[in-house]
Amino acid sequence: MFDPHAIKIHVDGSCTDNPGGKGGYAVRVDWGCDIDRETEVADSGGYFETSIGRMELEGCIRAHEWALANLDDLRGRRVLVLTDSSYVYGSYSWAIGWAQNDYCSSDGRPIKNEDMVRELMTLRRKLCRALRVEMKLIPRRSDEGAKEVDRTAKAAREMPSLVDRGFPKGKIGRPKNDVKKAARLYPAAGQVTIFRPYNSLTVRRGLELFKVQEFDEARKDFFEKFEVYVDSALGNELHRQRAFRVRLNDLPRFPQIVEVLEELKESDIVVPDGTMP
Repeated sequence: MFDPHAIKIHVDGSCTDNPGGKGGYAVRVDWGCDIDRETEVADSGGYFETSIGRMELEGCIRAHEWALANLDDLRGRRVLVLTDSSYVYGSYSWAIGWAQNDYCSSDGRPIKNEDMVRELMTLRRKLCRALRVEMKLIPRRSDEGAKEVDRTAKAAREMPSLVDRGFPKGKIGRPKNDVKKAARLYPAAGQVTIFRPYNSLTVRRGLELFKVQEFDEARKDFFEKFEVYVDSALGNELHRQRAFRVRLNDLPRFPQIVEVLEELKESDIVVPDGTMP
């Protein structure tokens, strides 16, 4: 239960065919029990092409913009921004440390959606000069405010009118197999393995993030999905939906392909019993 006197700002984002599909965000304001003002949807919007992480961040950014525009009404009051996104909540908590490290993790890995995290940090600094804003993580659709902002974000998603110019353009594809789990960082330990890239995007000048599937000898196919970083010059050698034998670095929190050993034909990929995928 939250302070009934606090001003609560619910934020949410939505996206289809993540990443690269239509997306929407919404911001809902509840003025608390001692201000005679109706609960309102303060902002919402839809984008033609984006990602779920960017839409979750967009809702948070727009909430801070709204708070800055309404400082006279908010001064002296407790303001809570409520999100069901652990990504947004974590980003808000870690952003100060990222800002001190050129928006990279402690391992030197560039953070995702750097442009939006920078914008959020700028708004946060401005807002904190005037009042205190607290970010709270809540369960999905846990109260009426969360339910309404979820519905509004989905409705905005279906009526896109905006262009997310910060959405990183890349070679977008789909994995070979319908693996429901999201891609995770590859546990790099200096090993040699076989990847099939299916998606890539530029994260910083000279650095790309590839989504790949690793060949699984037990399944005799490419299966698990991973994320791995590649120098742009080396990334030019990695074509989507082709198979490559590669060598990794030994930094599991910043996995990188450091060498492309060879491109493989389907006939080259042989499992121990002699069969091919």
